[in-house]
Amino acid sequence: MLVLVDLEFARDDQASIVSLLPKPVKVLLVSRANRLLEKAFRAIPNVELATATDLTDPATVFDFVVLDDVTPTVWPAGNVLAMHVVNTNWLQGVTLVEGPPIVDWRSAHPLLRYSGFDNVQVMQSLTAKAPTWAVSLADSPQAPLMLAGELGRQRIIWIGFDILESNWPLRVSFPIFIANAVEWLNPANAKGGQLLVKAGDAFRLALTHPEKSAQLTLPGGTTKTVNIDPSANEFVFGDTYKQGIYRLRLGTNDMVFCVDLLDSAESNIKPRDELQLGKYTKVTATTMQRTNMELWRTIAALGLVVLMGEWWFYHRRTV
Repeated sequence: MLVLVDLEFARDDQASIVSLLPKPVKVLLVSRANRLLEKAFRAIPNVELATATDLTDPATVFDFVVLDDVTPTVWPAGNVLAMHVVNTNWLQGVTLVEGPPIVDWRSAHPLLRYSGFDNVQVMQSLTAKAPTWAVSLADSPQAPLMLAGELGRQRIIWIGFDILESNWPLRVSFPIFIANAVEWLNPANAKGGQLLVKAGDAFRLALTHPEKSAQLTLPGGTTKTVNIDPSANEFVFGDTYKQGIYRLRLGTNDMVFCVDLLDSAESNIKPRDELQLGKYTKVTATTMQRTNMELWRTIAALGLVVLMGEWWFYHRRTV
């Protein structure tokens, strides 16, 4: 755990962060010997890659599965990167388009950070309307060619075309995209994000089996017991108004999560041109006025002027 403190505003600029040591990312590539894709994954540090020609067990020991133009016997239950293959439960209205140009892409998405589709040509691709659980990453005039989103607790990246039927693997953006996909699909990153909570936000933890209660040790050292509905599939704790380290004992598992008050906007004391009040209301600054001014200097200066005037008038009469 790492604690950061800013002495200027020691109360609201203090943060506690849970630091997890990186573990190897285990990836299963289900493919028909795609050497370019395999080489891109093996070039990423901390990735343990295994290959197979089919998937028969949905509950694999891998962090995520890559399906490269292979329809598996059993679809994976965890995170997945699917290329030129689609599960009917994911998308509807899938069609095949010949030579679709990529006219736009979402460069602000984490999967396309430092990446893009300049001069990328595709021979043919599957297209589908973006569902409610996914966003489009790359668009053709007809429909999206790439989608990414979270369905339930499963993160999915769908690419409609076979990368071997495009020149994308020959572009520098391709290995960058694969590295971004490894980071985005790695369940450890999502778990690490759960362990850092803003003050007032609820801490959530998925339950693998029913639990009756959980025991929490609050930052002040007091212990609190939280009852859990036996039918619940998620543990939710909302009393996170105090900054610090929380220790959770749930069944036989012990874990730590942190709550922080770090807010750069709250610590900014400079005058602002505009204040956001709610979702639709804004207040704009019109004039700037100084307050809490010390007036004694002004009064003393006026008094000095009066005394000098009286002194001048007195001496003028006596001359």
